[in-house]
Amino acid sequence: MSFLRTMVQSAIDLPRPARQGDGFLAHLQPTVIATDANATLTVAQLASGLIQFTGFTVGRTVTTPTAAQILAANPGMDIGDTFLVMISIIPAFAGTYAAGTGVTLAGRTSALASTFSMALVTRLTATTVEWRGL
Repeated sequence: MSFLRTMVQSAIDLPRPARQGDGFLAHLQPTVIATDANATLTVAQLASGLIQFTGFTVGRTVTTPTAAQILAANPGMDIGDTFLVMISIIPAFAGTYAAGTGVTLAGRTSALASTFSMALVTRLTATTVEWRGL
């Protein structure tokens, strides 16, 4: 996973790298996780943009990668930069988020059963990130 700025251009501007406030840009490559177990997400799974759990038979814990892992995989992120990850839970059992080291949870702290939610990952400092459930 590598945080790359998409090039954007308005009708009157020269092309430039995307920055905060440019809106939602996505190229999703779904990652399907069929196991019936608690999960610790990887940065490769986050890079897919869409993580889908299909095997839960009870509520499970979904742990984020550590901030160090997220930032090492995304060296182009400046403080305040963000990316979105969609989390889909197909069965009728929710996933509850747990924070990896250096990650702060905010907003919704679970991925609801039989639906999808989004997490906004924000670089807060040189060593920390926020995982905000939307």
